Amino acid sequence: MRRWSLILSFLIPLFATGHAMADSNWWQDKKTCIAVGAVAGAGIGATADAATAGAGAVVGGLLGALLCQPTDTDGDGVPDHRDDCPGTPKGVAVDEKGCPPDSDGDGVPDYLDKCPDTPKGAKVDEQGCEPPPPATPPAKAMPAAPVDADSDGDGVPDRLDKCPDTPPGARVDHTGCPLVDASELKGVWFAFDSSVITPDSARVLDEVARIFTRYPTLVAEMAGHTCNIGTERYNQGLSERRANAVRDYLIGKGVAPEQLTAKGYGELQPMTSNATLEGRQSNRRTEMQILKQ
Repeated sequence: MRRWSLILSFLIPLFATGHAMADSNWWQDKKTCIAVGAVAGAGIGATADAATAGAGAVVGGLLGALLCQPTDTDGDGVPDHRDDCPGTPKGVAVDEKGCPPDSDGDGVPDYLDKCPDTPKGAKVDEQGCEPPPPATPPAKAMPAAPVDADSDGDGVPDRLDKCPDTPPGARVDHTGCPLVDASELKGVWFAFDSSVITPDSARVLDEVARIFTRYPTLVAEMAGHTCNIGTERYNQGLSERRANAVRDYLIGKGVAPEQLTAKGYGELQPMTSNATLEGRQSNRRTEMQILKQ
């Protein structure tokens, strides 16, 4: 009886000490625990005799089976000493290492994975999903094309218009300046039997001079005309004097001489009937014929 008391007095403290040691692997594994108990019991029994050693081994093994209960903190069926995922929620299926399955291998277990088919190697968030691509910054709005003003409405913007005050309806070139046509120099009239430039005619010719300086390649003929009073020979000379008077005035205003020619047509090209006073006044005129632009 004393032998059994001795065996139990050693084995029980042995297993109690093992139970208190949470990190003791032999205590957590039941088979190991039985083996340790059997060896310990046999060793103690052997101090008495062989029969006691055998009985000690049996008693030690039984005590190991009864006292060694491996801990399973998360209740997943895998003892803590073999559980690589000790915090698995209750009821979640686990493998032999105590870890829940991760079908797509993204590091997020299936029970937490909201994107279970993530491609291998993809970076995921805590829910197992690939983060959305960074938002594309909004495209910068292109500044609106400047609207060119066209103050005189001639179709040429002010920034290109060299004649910004063209009268409405006037035909212009690409610079916004009026096209020069062969035309009567309206407002350039002469008194009877005179080739003197009047003040009113001078104002018209000043504008004509500006046209010539604006178009240095422009060449024109100043054509003088008369009414039918007087002889044809006299009127021819008078028309030539009138044409040259206009040419000389324009040259005096800065027009290059090579841009101007002068020719008299006498009474041969009336623009209206010479039967009335008004008609004869209209025929005493000078016209500009464009020769080259």
